[in-house]
Amino acid sequence: MQTAALNRLKQFKESINKLSTYRSILRSQMNSLSKEETDLVYKSNLYQKCSEIFKSWLEDSMKRNIDSMSELATTGLRHIIHDQKLTFNIRQESKYNRLAMKFILEDDGIEGDPVQSYGGGAAVIISFILRIAVMSRMKMANLLILDESLMAISKEYVPAAGAFIRQLSEETGINILLVTHNPEFLNHAHVAYEGHKTDSMKIRKLRYQTETSA
Repeated sequence: MQTAALNRLKQFKESINKLSTYRSILRSQMNSLSKEETDLVYKSNLYQKCSEIFKSWLEDSMKRNIDSMSELATTGLRHIIHDQKLTFNIRQESKYNRLAMKFILEDDGIEGDPVQSYGGGAAVIISFILRIAVMSRMKMANLLILDESLMAISKEYVPAAGAFIRQLSEETGINILLVTHNPEFLNHAHVAYEGHKTDSMKIRKLRYQTETSA
């Protein structure tokens, strides 16, 4: 009986030792997990702050670019539609949890939609300028094709539009291929092609250099 009691005591001590070992292991794991948790919380806070800084920088950068593009479009509008004091603005709005842009055209303090409120001419000019600006800043392909895109511009504004298109092409390095039936644009073209339909319905092109005005 004494032997059995000693065996049970021995087993009890072994169990206590195992429990002590397990406790040490668990404590070590808890310490390790606690350290990892602290590191993760630190990294999470750091990433959040970096995200906020990046978001703020991105918004500031976008605002500068938007303001610059708005200014360029306004310059073009006032150069071409010279008898009106038009101002183009891009307003940033939050829509469906995303950043959206609203285009606004202002005439002497009166705001309106560029297409619905001011006719097609202003919208065509703005669209052209924005495309050129994006192509230049994104360093995209240096060719823009305008297939009768400027038909909505009134006849009295065509000379100014032609001069402005030529100036933008020269300053940005973007080649502009303008397809038009309006011969007044030829006065500002670097190179012009005239197409004629023959009896066989083929296009015969006549190439000639044009005398351009500054």
